[in-house]
Amino acid sequence: MRNHTKSLLNRLGFVLAMLLGSIGLILGVQDSRVRDLRNGWEIHRELQIPPGSQAAVKDFFPSFLEYQDMVMFHPKFGYYSSGRVSFTSDYQTFPIVLAPLFGHMVAEQIFHMWDGMRAAGTLGEREQFTIAEFGPGDGAMAESILSYVEQKSKGSDPKWRQFSDQLLYICYDRSPALNDIQRERNKRFGARFAARVADATSMTATIAPGSLKGVVLSNELPDAFSVHKLILSPSGTAEVAFVVPTLAGKDWQTIRPLLPAQLTKTIEDDDVSVEKKFFSGIAEPTLYLTRKSLISLLENLVSKKEYEDSANALQFQEVFVPVSVFPELTTHLRRYAPVFAGVLARNPRGLVTYVNLGAESFIQGTAQILKSGYVLTIDYGSTWNGILADDSAHFRTYGPVHRQANVSNQFDGGATPQEVSTSNPYLGPTLNDMTTDVNFSLLSAVGQLAGLKPIYFGSQRGLQAGTGVTLDMAPVDQRGNLISEKFYQWASDFVNPSVYKVFVQQKEGTDDKYIYPDKQPESLGLDPSSLTETERIRAIDIERRLTGAAAPAAAPAR
Repeated sequence: MRNHTKSLLNRLGFVLAMLLGSIGLILGVQDSRVRDLRNGWEIHRELQIPPGSQAAVKDFFPSFLEYQDMVMFHPKFGYYSSGRVSFTSDYQTFPIVLAPLFGHMVAEQIFHMWDGMRAAGTLGEREQFTIAEFGPGDGAMAESILSYVEQKSKGSDPKWRQFSDQLLYICYDRSPALNDIQRERNKRFGARFAARVADATSMTATIAPGSLKGVVLSNELPDAFSVHKLILSPSGTAEVAFVVPTLAGKDWQTIRPLLPAQLTKTIEDDDVSVEKKFFSGIAEPTLYLTRKSLISLLENLVSKKEYEDSANALQFQEVFVPVSVFPELTTHLRRYAPVFAGVLARNPRGLVTYVNLGAESFIQGTAQILKSGYVLTIDYGSTWNGILADDSAHFRTYGPVHRQANVSNQFDGGATPQEVSTSNPYLGPTLNDMTTDVNFSLLSAVGQLAGLKPIYFGSQRGLQAGTGVTLDMAPVDQRGNLISEKFYQWASDFVNPSVYKVFVQQKEGTDDKYIYPDKQPESLGLDPSSLTETERIRAIDIERRLTGAAAPAAAPAR
């Protein structure tokens, strides 16, 4: 669970928000409410460009996915890779607030997986059993799990000693800065712990295929992968979002002296190129930044005391172009066209949705690096039904620059204040976290193609099943203070059914007798309710558009 800090809206903030809306009207920005979308509030200051210029957008501006990846993971200024992230004030997660008990539950589940592999003969007595945690944050869950294993290994059950002797826990992270934090936190475990750099969406770049026996573990990881932002129209046409970064004239004059002269010339030359290509004849005091200009600007400012003010001065607009500019997206839509078509056929309004190709790469990668074992994914999200059929926001931001919702109320499109607030990815770029709900149906489908069998899917409380670990009492060092109050609040959330899920997949051939102990699994399938005849006809037409198939030829006249 990610908790964000909230700042109070003052009168100046409200005036600025309304001013931005007025500027948008002057520049020809399309209000998201013009589009008939179920969740139109997730479009932010859509910008219209001249007909015939759509193909050039990719040459000038970052896609939404590139923008998100840049502000989150750029090696110099990214929210995570720079080490700017705070796992206490920006947001917190269950392994942190419910520590160490959350980790104890996970350790128990992994112990039984290890035991099953030993019994099945897919893990030898002298072979290493690896817990490979991807996206481990500050290493809190690793500490809880390893401490618990150490404690249990001193007990009467010899299996725990054998488990401890075979265990290697590796934290894999894209950020060397976070690797250092993980390593320092868990150095007392010696050779049983390691922290290494790796990209969870490209595992085989650093980890040899078939080299691991054990468990690939993650908590709130796929939700942090960068995503493509799409608009699906009622008829089945698809558009993908690109991001247009800008600076107001007065802000550029403030930032300009902080930069090298050659860079300022490059940025201003790029602005001229953008205006000539997309906005010829429009006179306004706005500086347009290209993809390259934005990166260079932030790289040069990140070490300066004015960095946060400069980042907050950046403004962004969205441009949507046909999804065909990304062949991988076209492939995705074709593969899952029946699902998208069914949802759009039931509800004649279009929607904004997010495609997480990184989650697909993550699951494919786990199947490749595992010789035998399991994938244990803990995250928030839903199945196809929830991801596409719900009208709630599926993209969220958290962090210190987070704003109250009515700053952006001109983009509401029928949204609740909280939905508007959390779905705006352009407040404080590089200073906030961004996440997207995980589609567990997609993880299952991709996994089965890669040789991973779904074993269990259910509420996060399923981690407690069969463990004997209880959340009835806060740990001794947390009792009687505010930390204790937070523990009990989160413990209550943990045991109730929620969007926080546990998904277990098994590499084929690992253990044909293993059964996850929870007795309340949830379905990963689609809603079986049938379409009406009208909806069925509409779905066929929508699917045809999504797949690019030609309409059937009319029967010849007799």
